[in-house]
Amino acid sequence: GIEAERKRSDSRACPSPSLAQMERSKLCGRSGAVAGPRRPGAAVAVARACSSVAGRRRNGGLSRRLVCQPNREGEHCCRRLVVRRSQSSPEVEVFEGQFGTWQVEDEDRREVFLYRGGLSVCAASFSLAGLALLAAGPESNGALLDGLFAAGSLGFGLSLVMIHIYITPAKRFLQGLFLAGVAGSLFVLASSGGEDGATSVLGSVLEHPSKVWFVGPLFASLTGVGFKEGVCYGKREAFAVAVLTPVLLLSHLTGLADDKFEAVLLLGWIGALSAFAAGKFNQPIHEDIGDKSVFQFMKLSEEEQQQVLRNRDQL
Repeated sequence: GIEAERKRSDSRACPSPSLAQMERSKLCGRSGAVAGPRRPGAAVAVARACSSVAGRRRNGGLSRRLVCQPNREGEHCCRRLVVRRSQSSPEVEVFEGQFGTWQVEDEDRREVFLYRGGLSVCAASFSLAGLALLAAGPESNGALLDGLFAAGSLGFGLSLVMIHIYITPAKRFLQGLFLAGVAGSLFVLASSGGEDGATSVLGSVLEHPSKVWFVGPLFASLTGVGFKEGVCYGKREAFAVAVLTPVLLLSHLTGLADDKFEAVLLLGWIGALSAFAAGKFNQPIHEDIGDKSVFQFMKLSEEEQQQVLRNRDQL
């Protein structure tokens, strides 16, 4: 069995999570994520204190490591540990969530890989389609544009299936927007009929701005994912995707921007989306999983939840 030991660095206990903290943990891919001020200098100082007190000791193959996180008052407590099964096996990292410990399983790794892979396919396909439109406009090869748009949509759809958002209504809302956008895209494709030289979904939208209403829900879903990633991880490129996507679509829909400005917006969007997808592979896997202890806690009955909270406060 796995040996495990927990040790706090100071006398300040981590408080029971508030409702806001729980909601953030369910939305964001961070174990033990909390709301409240963050003080980088204090975090570093306390982290060093944790290292000096608990250190990285090994007893019979046991490896302990503490990571400090801020609580609502800006104070810090250490709540993460590492254990080792045997001298010959790799470390098994166990995360201290809001309501108990959890670890990354093989299934979690596959889901995160598919989520990130789907975003990469989406970014690559949509970017190539955008560059083709910039080069040749609506007269671009229709089959090529539709193929790239379909590949990007399928990639993004896969990411929406694999994304770890424990607020089920929020996840279903994003997926519903995506499906509405796919249905609208199929309608645009069926109704284009080569009008004005446009033989593709994107070409038809380019020539007829009002058709943004049909494909817009798909990109609204992409905006939601960008916003989620930006809020949870502070990624600038994710925020850029969340801002540039609606700005680009609304600029084309309303006709308030000229062709040159739209081209600049499209290039900026391509750059932001590509950087966002590529940057996902630099993140630790556990960040995209979320705090699984929250998910397990929400499945319990109200009485069982109260018992978990009482046990947690006694630690």
